[in-house]
Amino acid sequence: MFHVEHYDVIVIGAGHAGLEAANICEKYGLKTALITKNQSDLGKLSCNPSIGGVGKTHIASEVDILGGVICKIGDKSAIHYRVLNLSKGPAVWGVRAQIDRDLYAKNMQKYIKLSKIELIEDEAINILQKNNKIIGVDCINAGKIKSKVVILTTGTFLNGKIYFGNEVKEAGRIGNSSSKELAKFINKNFKTMRLKTGTPPRIHTQSIDYDILDPQPSENNGIFLSYFTKQNTNKNINCYITKTNNKTHKIIRDNLDKSAMYSGIIKSQGVRYCPSIEDKITKFGDRNGHNIFLEPEGLNSDLVYPNGISNSLDKKIQLKFLRSIKGLEKCEVDQFGYAVEYDSVDPRELKNNFETKKIENFFLAGQINGTTGYEEAAGQGIYAGIHAVVKIKKVKFDNKVFQRDNSYIGVLVDDLTKLGVTEPYRMFTSRAENRLKLRTDNSYERFASNINTKIFNKTDYNLINKNIDNEKKIIKKIESLKYSPNDLMKKKIKVKKDGKIRNGFEVLKFLNPTTNNFKNFFNISISQKLLTKIYFDSKYEVFYERERKSYDQLNKNKNMNLTNIDFNKIPSLSREILEKLNKYKPVNLHDAGKISGITPSALFQIIKHKRIKGTKVA
Repeated sequence: MFHVEHYDVIVIGAGHAGLEAANICEKYGLKTALITKNQSDLGKLSCNPSIGGVGKTHIASEVDILGGVICKIGDKSAIHYRVLNLSKGPAVWGVRAQIDRDLYAKNMQKYIKLSKIELIEDEAINILQKNNKIIGVDCINAGKIKSKVVILTTGTFLNGKIYFGNEVKEAGRIGNSSSKELAKFINKNFKTMRLKTGTPPRIHTQSIDYDILDPQPSENNGIFLSYFTKQNTNKNINCYITKTNNKTHKIIRDNLDKSAMYSGIIKSQGVRYCPSIEDKITKFGDRNGHNIFLEPEGLNSDLVYPNGISNSLDKKIQLKFLRSIKGLEKCEVDQFGYAVEYDSVDPRELKNNFETKKIENFFLAGQINGTTGYEEAAGQGIYAGIHAVVKIKKVKFDNKVFQRDNSYIGVLVDDLTKLGVTEPYRMFTSRAENRLKLRTDNSYERFASNINTKIFNKTDYNLINKNIDNEKKIIKKIESLKYSPNDLMKKKIKVKKDGKIRNGFEVLKFLNPTTNNFKNFFNISISQKLLTKIYFDSKYEVFYERERKSYDQLNKNKNMNLTNIDFNKIPSLSREILEKLNKYKPVNLHDAGKISGITPSALFQIIKHKRIKGTKVA
């Protein structure tokens, strides 16, 4: 018999995917329940206490503009900021914020409890369906609960196991039991696979000798995760850098038989781009050392997260290799590192709206779809939530924003549902064909058609619209200004004497982009944030057309024969790309593009190689 409560949506799991899914469903007016085994785990950062990074910030910024919470709560809880790739162009800039773990959970719990989301502290053990259509969820304590839609976001909990060397425990993460009953339903109804991730040990900060280490101070440059953040009021503290050495490597190499990964206990595929220290030593053994970033877990925390030494070694070996590292000679460990193995669903079991093909109104999001990372999970959560809203409430939503040429979420969804995964999927800017346009500073522009008062409070809604209107006025004004080459030379701007009349927007790329220079040249006041954005729009304008033509070239050459190519002779291809091309031996470019992990840039390199070899290319 069903529980008396009936919901529009039930979200199972309160990680990043589940929180974003529940939040957006509630904002659009759906009666939403969020099921979690323990309410104190809500907003828990399971692994790294940080948000953002190259590719990851790109997804998070899109979640932010869609009405999500990861960036806002991240900024409220941040204690250290850096912008990665600042020496390169803004298409690959990535804000990375170090997060106070306890503060993030506290802020997220406060946010959810102030919403209309109903929290249910229970364990879902079965998905209820009738004629292949969702009718509800069965829980251990609450029993059967009726719902029109279920969004499943189980993370690493389906048949989860954690490994410390040869020691094995059934758990989704340390301190949390795995979901075995729910896993039975998933494995019965869908094609699944086993994937692996891992985490490093946690070290007591008082046992670290910081005096001999290099500090990494926070960059207080006014750049935040969220579009709406004006300032971070938390104390910002240093991270520190150390590295492994030959002694460390020898200890690990001599004890690989005590690693769950290398002893043969774990056979599932791990995260290629977040490798364990065992992987680093084995595959890159010629390096003198591997960097370790000592990241504080919080302002009031005694623990440090040593980013870069995820492992599944025996606990005694972990302590031994840790104490061989500069600054950690006397370190004390609070929690040892471990590997996590879990069930995930082949994402090709999903429609492109993340609804399962076999069961109507059943959506999957997060690591269950074969991904890794908080930001990738958050992007999937809000995506699944929005499509659940569209499905049952018929709200108007411009779905073109999720085409792969318009958003990183679109790239992720397209890659997952069409290509599937052979290892945990992580987002990189190289996966996007149009990455010059898919920048973190213009997410609001790309998603403008869906900005509304349902997803933002009055203050945020007015702010974003005011900024958009101001940008339009400034661009209209500078586009109305005309300059000949002589006009520009008088202003000490070097251009060709080609007689071409340029408008102010075209001239902008020749300026040093400071607010004073802009004011002096155009007599218009502007914020540095907006100036940086429109400056790179001006600078990249010519390249946007090149990107479009390159994308067209891929389509034109999709039938290009690859059977006679020796991929090993294309020096620009990465080891990963070569492995996959040599393994699958694609017949043509279209088949190569269907291989998970083969990037657009790799396909362009193949075309270029064929051209150099004299083969006709369109």
